[in-house]
Amino acid sequence: MRRTTALLTGFLALTFLLLPAAQAKTIADARAEVVRTTMRYLNVPYLWGGMHPGTGMDCSAFVKLVYESADLHLPRVAREQYSSSLYLKPAGVLPGDLLFFSMKKPGGATPDHVGIYVGKGYFVHAGVSTGVHIDAVSNPYFYSRLISARKYRGF
Repeated sequence: MRRTTALLTGFLALTFLLLPAAQAKTIADARAEVVRTTMRYLNVPYLWGGMHPGTGMDCSAFVKLVYESADLHLPRVAREQYSSSLYLKPAGVLPGDLLFFSMKKPGGATPDHVGIYVGKGYFVHAGVSTGVHIDAVSNPYFYSRLISARKYRGF
C-alpha cells in the first residue's frame, strides 16, 4: 500500500511539473488590457441595442465587449453594470474603472450611460451622436450628468 501511494504521489508530482503553468493575470494587467482594448473600438458607430463593432454598439455593449476581452464579465445594460460594480470615491478612480451618467435626466440618480475611465481625466464611451470616442470627464456636459465612478468587483 505504501509503495502504491508513493508511486501515485510521484506520478502526480511529475504530471504537474510537465503541465504548462497557467498564467495568472494580475489586476494591473486586467486594467491595462481594458484600457488598451477601448482604443481598438474608437470610431465604431453608435447603434442603440447594437452589440457588434461591425454594425455599431451602444454604450453598455461597448463596455461589456471591452471587459470580456480581458476575461471580465459584466451584465449587458448600464443599470445592471452599475448594480454589479462597487462604488469608488472620486480620488480612487483608476484607468479601467467605470463611469456612470444620467444623460436623459441630468442630476438624476438612474444610470443610462456608461464609459470606461482611461486616465488623465478622460474616458471612452459610445456616444449617440459620435460613436465610440474619447471625452474629458471635466467637460461640463458630462460632468453635470456624472452619477458615480465604480469599479469591477474583481478589481
